[in-house]
Amino acid sequence: MAKEAVITLSDVDVQFREKNRSVHAVDHVDLTVERGDIYGVVGYSGAGKSTLVRTINLLQRPTSGAVNVLGEDMLALSPKQLRGERKRIGMIFQHFNLMNSLTIADNVAFPLKGIKPKAEIDQKVQEMLKLVGLEDRATAFPTELSGGQKQRVGIARALASDPEILISDEATSALDPKTTSSILELLKELNETLGLTIVLITHEMEAVKQICNKVAVMDAGRIIERGSLLDIFAKPQEQLTKDFIDTTLQLDAAIESVRKQPAVAHLQGADQLVRLTYLGASTDQPLVATLYKDFNVTANILFGDIQILQGTPFGNLIVVLSGTQADIDRTFKYLADNDVQVQHITTEAE
Repeated sequence: MAKEAVITLSDVDVQFREKNRSVHAVDHVDLTVERGDIYGVVGYSGAGKSTLVRTINLLQRPTSGAVNVLGEDMLALSPKQLRGERKRIGMIFQHFNLMNSLTIADNVAFPLKGIKPKAEIDQKVQEMLKLVGLEDRATAFPTELSGGQKQRVGIARALASDPEILISDEATSALDPKTTSSILELLKELNETLGLTIVLITHEMEAVKQICNKVAVMDAGRIIERGSLLDIFAKPQEQLTKDFIDTTLQLDAAIESVRKQPAVAHLQGADQLVRLTYLGASTDQPLVATLYKDFNVTANILFGDIQILQGTPFGNLIVVLSGTQADIDRTFKYLADNDVQVQHITTEAE
C-alpha cells in the first residue's frame, strides 16, 4: 500500500541575480517526501539543499516549478492562507534563532501569542518543554543554556503549533558529536511518537546514517542520487555519494592504513586487494570460511566493520584474496550471486 506524499516538489528551479551573473541555486529538482519519512538531503556547502528546502514553506519562492505540501498548492495561496499553512510546517535552524531577552517558556510560546488564550498557551508550553526534557528550565534565559539545550528549545518552539512536518536546516551543525547524537535521537523519537514527518538538511552523512530512512544527495543545485538509506549505503552510484559514505565510515583512512601493511606491499601472483560490502542476510553467512572451503581462496582480513542501518546489519571488509586466478574468478561470481559488492582497491594511493 502506497504511503501518502506530504511534500511534492515538481521541476523546482531557483535562480538569483548577483551583479552581472545568474546563480542557479536549484536546478529543476523533483522531490517527494511521504508521511512519516525522515528524509535526509545531504550535500556540501553551496549544493543548494537549504534553498531547496526553503521552497517547501515558500521562505524561498521558486523561479519556476510546483510546490505541493499537505495537499495544498503552496504557490496558489493568498498571503493569509500561506501564513496558516506555514503553521503546519515547523522549522529548526543551525543557530537556534532564540530571543535572548525572553525566558525559555516565552520563546516556546512566541508562535502562539495572540492566537490562543494564555491558559492554553501555558499548558502547551509546559507540554512541549516536557517533550524535549527541559520542563525544569522554563524560567531560564537562552544565555544560561548549553547549545544542545538551546536546540531543544528550538524544537519545542517549532512543535508548539502542532505541525505535521518539521524541517531541520543544519540544526546539529553547531553542536559537538555527543550533543548532535542526542538531538538526532530526540528527532527520531518525535518522528515515532508524534508521526512527525522530518526533512533533515545536513552536510554530515553521519546524521543521515543515524536516523534517516531516505536520502537525496545534492550537488550544484541538482539531486544526483536518491533512494532508501540501505540502498544508498550499500550500492552508491555517484562518486560524491561514495565519498560521503567512505568518509562517514572512515573507510578512506582504513584503506590508507591497509596500503601500508606488509601483506599489501608484497602481493603475490593473482592476489587481489578488495573491499567487500554486504547487507542484511549476507552478513549472516560464514563468508571467509566459505571462500576457503568451496573455492580454495584464502581471505586475509585487514579491516572489518559492521554497523546497523535501519535495523539491518551493514558490513565492510577489506581483504587480500589469495588463490589461482580461476578460483578467484569463481569467488567473485559467488559473491555477486550472494549480493556482496566487490570493489577492487589499488595498492598505491591514486
